[in-house]
Amino acid sequence: MEDRKRTVIAVIIACVVLVAVLYSFGQNLFIQTPELVLPDPYASDHMGQVSANPEAGGIPVEVTPQTVQLVVASLTRFESYSRNVTAAYLQNGETVGTISAQVWVDDGWVRTDTMLPSGVMESSVVGDGKIWLWYDGSDEVYQTVADEHSADLTQRLPTYEDVLTLDASGITQADYVERDGQDCIYLEFEQPELGYLYRYWISVSSGLLIAAETEKAGELVYTMSSYGISSPLSEELEMFVLPDGTTLRS
Repeated sequence: MEDRKRTVIAVIIACVVLVAVLYSFGQNLFIQTPELVLPDPYASDHMGQVSANPEAGGIPVEVTPQTVQLVVASLTRFESYSRNVTAAYLQNGETVGTISAQVWVDDGWVRTDTMLPSGVMESSVVGDGKIWLWYDGSDEVYQTVADEHSADLTQRLPTYEDVLTLDASGITQADYVERDGQDCIYLEFEQPELGYLYRYWISVSSGLLIAAETEKAGELVYTMSSYGISSPLSEELEMFVLPDGTTLRS
């Protein structure tokens, strides 16, 4: 009986400690994330701040290096959309390669048609835990297992959600800004041991990365931008088809 009492007491103490730790990292951990309401981008005294819906019990959140991970985690990507993406690779200040891609996304399925620097069209479909890849003019289709980063990699996009796993001390700047007519969360972080500096612009309305830059030792080596986003996707069944006519998503 004494052993049982000691066990019960130990469990209670462990639960109390766990609750205290979780409380210290955020009281809203177990409630629904409030909807973000954007401030007026032309009101200078509101720049750098995102407000949570007061009716949902939220509070204003200033976008800073310390809070930007919370704000990015609150964003949600469009589940169904199409858009165009352009990425350029630079060396010594000159562009050495450019790719352009058309992207269609619907309910976790991603089709990407990418024009490579060589002029060859590369097509891919990611979905159901797999990736299918083929090239224009060839009937051969490569298939392998996909992971959570495969869809971004086929678009030559950095996986910007990785910022959520960073030590906040690596985030050097964060703000609420406007980019290409869209309200965005801007952030940059450094990897000083490797000499890299990364800049991201994430659309608040779509949750999508709309622009990015990478510097190596102070020299720009990568740029990315997207445009022409349309949501929802109206032709989803037509896009997820292999060259032989096999429909991957019914």
